[in-house]
Amino acid sequence: MEPIDPQELQTVLLATDFSRWTTNAVEYAFGIARRFDAEVLMVHGIEPISDGAVEDDDDGDELGEFYGELSDKAQDRLQELVEEADRRDVNARYHIEIGQRWRIVLDCAEDEDVDLIVVGRRAQIDHENLSLGTTSQRIYFGTDRPVMTVPSDRQPDEDDDGRLDDAGAEQ
Repeated sequence: MEPIDPQELQTVLLATDFSRWTTNAVEYAFGIARRFDAEVLMVHGIEPISDGAVEDDDDGDELGEFYGELSDKAQDRLQELVEEADRRDVNARYHIEIGQRWRIVLDCAEDEDVDLIVVGRRAQIDHENLSLGTTSQRIYFGTDRPVMTVPSDRQPDEDDDGRLDDAGAEQ
């Protein structure tokens, strides 16, 4: 892998799930993009409900409506981030897709030929009990592109997954 030439840094992909763990990642992505006059592509994946969680007699329209509502909420939040980027003189756009988050990020990175992927992670990781399989780890090990993992400055609670509720408040 070739080192990034700052003059050639054109697109930064920011993976976001709107959790409090990604707050610093947003700041870093916007800061890097502004410094190098690069664009930020914000990517949000909506994890599908597994087949086992949906009963056979469920109406497919209800599930489609459910995913539509999730997509609409994600679009609203991403549009707010685009507006925030604009206030900071950063060009930003977004992509929303239903599927495995890590795969969506890797596919977008490839399709868009991004120069850097930025992902957030929890502040502290117990390296002895590190569980492989988190989105950021799958992204890191699944690409040959540079990946910046940005730790949160928040401490994880045992019963808290860090995601925000529908109103944007921490759970």
